[in-house]
Amino acid sequence: MKSGFLMIYLLLAMISEVVSMPPAQKAENDLSSIKQMMLENNAVGEGLDYATRTLGDAWDMQSFSDIAQWFNHTPPEHQLVDFQVNNGVFSARTLGDYSEFFPLFPGYLPGTHSGKIGALYPINSSVFACFYMSMYSTWNSPISNYFLVGWGPNDDTNNPWGVAQSYDITKDQWRLYQFNLNNPRGLINQPWSSQQLWQYLRITPSKNAETRFSIDWIRLTNCQPVYVNLSGIKPGTYSLWLSSGSHDGHVLAVSSFSTTGSYAWDVQGLGAGSYTYYVKNSDGVIFQQGQINIVESPIVTFTSPSPYSGQYYANNQGNPWNMDPSDAPDIRCVKNTNFTDGILSLDTMSQDCAGPGANEADPIIYLNTVYQGDLSSYRYLSFSSSTTGYPWSVPDLGMIVRLFWSLDRTTGVDCWYGSRAVALDVGWQTYTVDLYDAWNSMPEERTPLDCPMVSWRDQGVVGPVVSLRIDPNENITGNVIHQEFDWIRLTKVEQVSQGKPAKIRVMLNKPPSEVTLSFYYTADLSQPTQNIAMSYPKTITSTGYVRYFPFVSNIDPSYAPYVEQIPADVTFSWNTSGVAPGEYYLCAQADDSYNRAIYCSQAPIQIIPGE
Repeated sequence: MKSGFLMIYLLLAMISEVVSMPPAQKAENDLSSIKQMMLENNAVGEGLDYATRTLGDAWDMQSFSDIAQWFNHTPPEHQLVDFQVNNGVFSARTLGDYSEFFPLFPGYLPGTHSGKIGALYPINSSVFACFYMSMYSTWNSPISNYFLVGWGPNDDTNNPWGVAQSYDITKDQWRLYQFNLNNPRGLINQPWSSQQLWQYLRITPSKNAETRFSIDWIRLTNCQPVYVNLSGIKPGTYSLWLSSGSHDGHVLAVSSFSTTGSYAWDVQGLGAGSYTYYVKNSDGVIFQQGQINIVESPIVTFTSPSPYSGQYYANNQGNPWNMDPSDAPDIRCVKNTNFTDGILSLDTMSQDCAGPGANEADPIIYLNTVYQGDLSSYRYLSFSSSTTGYPWSVPDLGMIVRLFWSLDRTTGVDCWYGSRAVALDVGWQTYTVDLYDAWNSMPEERTPLDCPMVSWRDQGVVGPVVSLRIDPNENITGNVIHQEFDWIRLTKVEQVSQGKPAKIRVMLNKPPSEVTLSFYYTADLSQPTQNIAMSYPKTITSTGYVRYFPFVSNIDPSYAPYVEQIPADVTFSWNTSGVAPGEYYLCAQADDSYNRAIYCSQAPIQIIPGE
């Protein structure tokens, strides 16, 4: 089964300054002239990068999702064409003198706050300010070219609060561009530091029409240098180049530096990976070369507690929504419906079953709802699905999902409520909506209109839930939307009785043997290390690192058995003796001897009074 787990918060702050890179100078790649001074390999941890640490997903162009949100939602003459993401490189061609894409998008208005969006994970301008982008550009015009970086505090992306202009783009050459957003060239409107939190980051890759460009990575760091010391260099002036497996050709990393024998190279702008670097003299002759390994930061993803791990509504009723025919007994206004190996697949024609006065398609999936009652204690709606049929995400053209629920009020007809739209991306994704979020919890529509407008949490004042349904799209794309659903869940926050062990499960992006983990619990995500989470007896440790192995005895009856089935690389048994009843987030500090990072769970866990 396909599934994914969303990363939540990192709380870490380090600030300093870097200077802007001057214009590049040309150098040739004459490998036959390498001096016999091969440097030893260098390994350092990567710089503290917003996307890596906060989203748990670097802007490394490994997938279209790095730039997919609100892609090409501009007039046709401003769109990007011939675009692709291949081998870790995003490439495209500009049609006009303006185009844009968003490494960080604020979120689809008026949709739910869900996914890796700026409304949930804004950029802290007091922490992250140094912008890096590895890019190749070429164009036919003889005039110079540049790119723009824009930012804003809300979803009004058409009116950015600030825009920074780069130095001139180097034509027909890979180059690592960098500048401090606190002191950029050509600042337009408000400076980066004018507000603390920015909800979007927008890139205009070229100001010339018919520009072909490729981007290897984008990083937004905390401006804290990560130095590699290059020694054994004769006094003089040099340039510094690097290459990696992502593309052919060398990247101009530092256009000019002077040395009397050594050079402290700040590599915070390099993404994790291995590189070959070349030191060239003013004649373009390679004087020295070596290897550098930027060690990837450990990333911790909590799978328990998580939005998927709490008490599961349909499972409690004896029929989890794992996509067999009994889970969705009534499906309407779709074609080619099929249940195969736990996957529901269906096609929706554009505008199919459009109602009076409406223009969008109206497909419906009624979910098996055995229990009738107040479901407001279920906090998270999650589902795993794939969407194809349109090249990019177009929520404004009906690439959305909505939850509908019917409440049996004592007088009059039942009240139907529809949630705000969950914007869909292309391909397989896992979506989570926090129904306790003040914005997400309010329905966008209701019928009849005499029904009271109540939040999900306040549904009990109207009556018990008698029906649940998922509307998989509202297609007006002009294309057929093909969708597949792996599972749908409606879950509570996990609970455990005080004094009983709580099983904490996490996934790592590298072997557990390479990472030391320390666990904490907190009632305030701004203080991730507020309290040490003590381990339950029989936690096993090994020299050189700490590994928490599964050990839970006398599991609390409030624990659902399917928690044991949720994937985990490391399982830690938290001793809740002495932990005051309340709601807490679990946090983990991960250290691989090169990097240290702190991550917290997306969902809390409730400690309830013991028996």
